[in-house]
Amino acid sequence: MRVVVFLTFLFVSFPTWALNAHEMPESAHTVGAGNSQVHLGLGQSSFGLTDTLDLRTRLVGQFFGFNAQLKWAVMQTDDAALSLEPLVWAEWPWATMGFPSYSAGAMLRHSMRVGEKGRLNLGAGAIYDHLKVTFQFSSEYDPRRGFGGDWWYSLTLTRAPAVFGHAVTDIGENDFQPGWIFHGIRVPIVVGYEHQLSEQSSMNTVIRVHPLNIVNGGSWYGEFHPTYVSRMGERARLALGVNVVVPGNPLPIADDDLAELVDDQASNLHVRAWEAWVPEMPFLPLPHIGIYWVF
Repeated sequence: MRVVVFLTFLFVSFPTWALNAHEMPESAHTVGAGNSQVHLGLGQSSFGLTDTLDLRTRLVGQFFGFNAQLKWAVMQTDDAALSLEPLVWAEWPWATMGFPSYSAGAMLRHSMRVGEKGRLNLGAGAIYDHLKVTFQFSSEYDPRRGFGGDWWYSLTLTRAPAVFGHAVTDIGENDFQPGWIFHGIRVPIVVGYEHQLSEQSSMNTVIRVHPLNIVNGGSWYGEFHPTYVSRMGERARLALGVNVVVPGNPLPIADDDLAELVDDQASNLHVRAWEAWVPEMPFLPLPHIGIYWVF
């Protein structure tokens, strides 16, 4: 009888988790020395340099600019972890329409077990952005860009929705070469809860808030991101979810003059062209699918 009671206690206290503690992007846990987590797509991959230090990067995202992040677990046990994560992103010099855009800052994260099947991930950070967004009107054929009569634009445009709440400086040369620099600080606050559904799957629900974007009256300032993650064999994982961003459509720009100019110059390649395809709504749901491997 004593043996049966002991084994039951052991099972209840130390459940078999569907996913490793480090797998969710908001986790403070590291992958461990010599281990890795490799994402197909724009997810952030991790490579264990030591048991408490990871190098993280978005492999596909390197096309849009150099990006790197270190995760240093100041404290780490099976049940909890505290990490400090400096990060940097910079536009490649060859992308002359966006260079020298950059972002730099750090995140502080804390993870802990909650009950038998839950993990709570908390994070806060400060990130400085200096983002150059430029357009150039083409009237000629270019084999790299196509026929004329439309706008070329900087790759940094893909990051613009994150910084439209910043201060802006107009650097445009004329009506056919408009440009702006967004500069300011973001303070992301992250709350994530991972719940084990079965021995093969977990549900990870994340809320991300950017309070300074709320204060400045522009840009995406909130996200609600539920994701279902399931094991596919020993190492592969499938993630299915939706990222609901607030505000949705139209996306506000803090600078009134720039917002008016953007509306006047809208084209099929414009930063806000998708507004014509989506009804006006206070939030915008963006489907998410991802595949990654743990080694």
